[in-house]
Amino acid sequence: MPQTFTSFRVNGDPLNANQLWVGTQETVTVTDDDGFLEAGTQDTGSQFSINGNDFSSSAWPGYGPTGSGVEIYTATVNGQSVTFAYLTSSGDGVDDNVNRIVVLDGEIESGDRIRNIQLSSGDTSIPYNDIPSIICFTPGTYIATPRGSILVEHLTVDDLVITADNGLQAIRWIGRKRITGARLLAYPKLRPIKIRKDAFGPGLPNRDMSVSPQHRMLVDADRALVNFGEREVLAPAKGLINDYSVTVDYKATSTEYIHILFDRHEIIFANGTRTESFHPGHMSLNVLDEAPREELFEIFPELEHSTAGYGPAARKTLKVSETIALEEEGFSLFAE
Repeated sequence: MPQTFTSFRVNGDPLNANQLWVGTQETVTVTDDDGFLEAGTQDTGSQFSINGNDFSSSAWPGYGPTGSGVEIYTATVNGQSVTFAYLTSSGDGVDDNVNRIVVLDGEIESGDRIRNIQLSSGDTSIPYNDIPSIICFTPGTYIATPRGSILVEHLTVDDLVITADNGLQAIRWIGRKRITGARLLAYPKLRPIKIRKDAFGPGLPNRDMSVSPQHRMLVDADRALVNFGEREVLAPAKGLINDYSVTVDYKATSTEYIHILFDRHEIIFANGTRTESFHPGHMSLNVLDEAPREELFEIFPELEHSTAGYGPAARKTLKVSETIALEEEGFSLFAE
């Protein structure tokens, strides 16, 4: 099955731009014959398809006439740092006047304004597997089931899990992604986030746990009701970092991320605290290796073409910047 990732249309070329507005989100299907997003003479064939149109890299942006590499930019969105690649082709007759970006680090959504844009590199190739974020648990996390708390790595498809909203639900699919020590050194943004025992209150969680940076924890807060119209929201772990009870795990020499999927997005109990199950609409499916991705599409064939059909999130989901803003406004999400 082909890999996919997400791109966004923007209203101009980021080179020498002061700011850009983010428009339509699109699904990009990889048609490349290698594992790298490249530009210029590095790869002159079709690399990806959008809305049925194939895009050639030979006319991608770069410093040379045909481009010497994919342009990488740093910028800020809602006061937070982001990194993105400029993916728009030019001169091959396909969407020549359309500008697109793909997010490499940070959070960008349709309607956002990108500020403080700076060219970071114009001579780069990007492994496709480095593009999306990963949302999942690590081994050693206990999940609440009617048989008691069971380690996430010991769960199997069809096992029943206790959910906050819909009683007992059967696991439909489990995926795993191994992150080596070398990869963690090269891409520290993939390092797990350690949440210490009692970080959110007594027994929340009831023991230390680690999750991926974008994995969302359920937060119950008055300030969330004021800011977002809902008291219960899902906040990404990386936005909860406070340098004492929620920290980046720099000691991890390698890790494995485990995805648990149900018929719908669920709130489940991990080490006694509420958190989310895997939602395929909140990430690009190309983080998955080919075999588990094919298995997922066999169970949910509609996801191969669009993740929109999976259904909504179980709660309103916050960006990292929105989560940090709750703390900056003087409201603590943590136990005293």
